Amino acid sequence: MLNKQLLKGLGIFILCLVVDQTTKQMSIGETTYAENPGLIFGLAQDLPASLRVIGLSSIFGFIFFLYLLLLYFLPLQLTKLKYGLSFLAGGIFGNVADRVYRGTSIDFIPMGWGDTMVSFNLADVFQWFGAGLILFNVIVHEKIIWYPDNQRGRFLINPREQVRFALKLSIATLCMAFLLGLFSSTFLRNTLVNLKATSGPALTIFLLAYLCLSLLFAIVVFLAGIALSHKTAGPFYAFEQYVEDLLDGLDRPFVLREGDHYRHLENVAGRVRHLIKEQERDR
Repeated sequence: MLNKQLLKGLGIFILCLVVDQTTKQMSIGETTYAENPGLIFGLAQDLPASLRVIGLSSIFGFIFFLYLLLLYFLPLQLTKLKYGLSFLAGGIFGNVADRVYRGTSIDFIPMGWGDTMVSFNLADVFQWFGAGLILFNVIVHEKIIWYPDNQRGRFLINPREQVRFALKLSIATLCMAFLLGLFSSTFLRNTLVNLKATSGPALTIFLLAYLCLSLLFAIVVFLAGIALSHKTAGPFYAFEQYVEDLLDGLDRPFVLREGDHYRHLENVAGRVRHLIKEQERDR
């Protein structure tokens, strides 16, 4: 079920991107065709093109990572919220892709009144629709989002193992970031040298920005690792508590939480419970 929701969400994301890019390509040459080098409604178009492209690409890369995390971690009941996130991410990426590959975004849908006119595209529409869908579901499903019934009360169930697991993910992330940073900085330096440009200031700014993004990404990966470890450490912790309760004479069913791994432990717990009951009857 979870995999289907993830695939459907990514399908909506890809569909938004394809529809947006197709309609923009079809609008070229039309009377309503307009280029927008800035952000939404032409904002920030006075910034250098390289700064807009690098900034937007970096920001969207981080947003896309958070989008995938939300698709995975949000409860199954929040299907429409996940679809809203997919529409929003697809719309954002549609405009980001324009600025990365075209240097500008294409608008072809005019709107306004009198002398006040603005233009937008389907990527903007997808963003508005996704944002509205998200807001609606946040209001309607407030309890599921902020107070899910299947949420464990403790953030760290097995602190040592969970932190160790999350640190491994973060270290792997930083190692990959180091390799990519080494390649990128070397490529940038050689490019600037070939262009006979000064590499010092530009390279310093690049390395500082790259370092900040890498550290931020590693922190998010660490927190995601803690959340992921709940799905593995949680079932074993719950099973341990269940066995102790059975040995103490407390008879109760063993049920794992939504999204937990090792679902077979429920069958194992049932067999243990049945065996203990049989032993008690034979006494």
